[in-house]
Amino acid sequence: ISGVCISFSRSLCRNYERYFLKAQKVRRLIAEDFVKVFRSGVDILLTPTTLGDAAQFREFIREDNRTRSAQEDIFTQSANMAGLPAVTVPAALSARGLPLGLQFIGRAFCEQQLLTVAKWLERQVNFPVLQWQGVIDREHPDLQRNKLASGP
Repeated sequence: ISGVCISFSRSLCRNYERYFLKAQKVRRLIAEDFVKVFRSGVDILLTPTTLGDAAQFREFIREDNRTRSAQEDIFTQSANMAGLPAVTVPAALSARGLPLGLQFIGRAFCEQQLLTVAKWLERQVNFPVLQWQGVIDREHPDLQRNKLASGP
């Protein structure tokens, strides 16, 4: 058993150096890029939240969750890795009637400024109240008889 533990420990040590330390370096580089941008006079960054609206369930399950999540979260990952505050605000509806969002990324410890801008945009856009049952009926006709528990 001790031979297995020593072998496992060596493997863990190699993987630590190979993956964890590299990941920490990449994280630091991403954070430094944000610092440069914010030092240049930018207060808040505006990005899309996702590549598009939500995929239909049957499309979503065609790929494994890790792949789909990496694709959908591409614009939100950098703020998370840099440890920066970010907020998403609904901005429009897609052709299928699903929400599309914009993401604001703020400077570290400037959450109040970030939320103030997000609230301002939300008021300007005057995003409509979504009737989810209509979207479900349109996108999933097989679920028409099953109403959402929170729906009307």
